[in-house]
Amino acid sequence: MSTRRRGRITVQSQPTGAARGMQRLMGVVHAVFGLVFVIIALTQLIPHIGLIGLPFLAAGAFFCINGIRLAVSKNGMAHRVGYDVETGIEQETIVGLMDEVSDSEAGSGDVEQRMKQLRSLYDQRLITPEEYEQKRQEILKEL
Repeated sequence: MSTRRRGRITVQSQPTGAARGMQRLMGVVHAVFGLVFVIIALTQLIPHIGLIGLPFLAAGAFFCINGIRLAVSKNGMAHRVGYDVETGIEQETIVGLMDEVSDSEAGSGDVEQRMKQLRSLYDQRLITPEEYEQKRQEILKEL
């Protein structure tokens, strides 16, 4: 029974159009509320209850700074989403390709070719970074 190799694809997206406008509007709202928190903390809380008002001041400052950052950022906040996918390639095929890289004869030109093959497998996301590094070290030890 053959198994399929699983992989992970990470996609980074940025808001556009109306989503970017809404994000900037939320940045302005955050900045205003953060400023209100800072003013309340400085004029009411800290003078009356002392250092207990510092967390309120810190929260207000955070919201104010983050809101300004959101409001003036060029592309809004990018976020990354990861998807687990099957590569569609049988595990045995990948093992065979890795063995092919290992079985090549040693030689300076051949080592270069084997490293290129190995990098190609890695770039196509057919092998994991750990497998790539392990096989790379094996090839380099033969020099």
